[in-house]
Amino acid sequence: MDKIEFENRKIQMFARIVGCAFNAYNYFHAGMDELVYEAGLIVELEQHSMRVHRQEEFPIYYKGVPSPVKRRMDLVVSDRDLGDIIIELKAIDYISDVQRRQLWSYMKLMNCRYGMLINFNNDGVYSEDWELNLETGFCHRV
Repeated sequence: MDKIEFENRKIQMFARIVGCAFNAYNYFHAGMDELVYEAGLIVELEQHSMRVHRQEEFPIYYKGVPSPVKRRMDLVVSDRDLGDIIIELKAIDYISDVQRRQLWSYMKLMNCRYGMLINFNNDGVYSEDWELNLETGFCHRV
């Protein structure tokens, strides 16, 4: 897969995940808690043939080496081309840097290149896609 195909695959994957989040939100509507939206999102992702890990433990990496210490993630979607995508779910009024830092920390701890922050609130679904530069350790918005 060349670089352009890879970038297109990444954009399509993020869009498919967000589409699944909208489907879950449209089914349950506003006012539910995070767990309810998570339940709907998992079903949607699986119906779209995505491999989903829910509340599973993943190793914490140190200097690129997995340790025996593990961290539990809300959702992780595994893709053969992109690798793992951490999905941090929220059901709050608005996203702030506190929630972004939480996702960035998880991405760094898991040595995971991609992450998504998805918030279900009264106005609908809000999402942010993030990429971790494994060399510098900094995340930037995709």
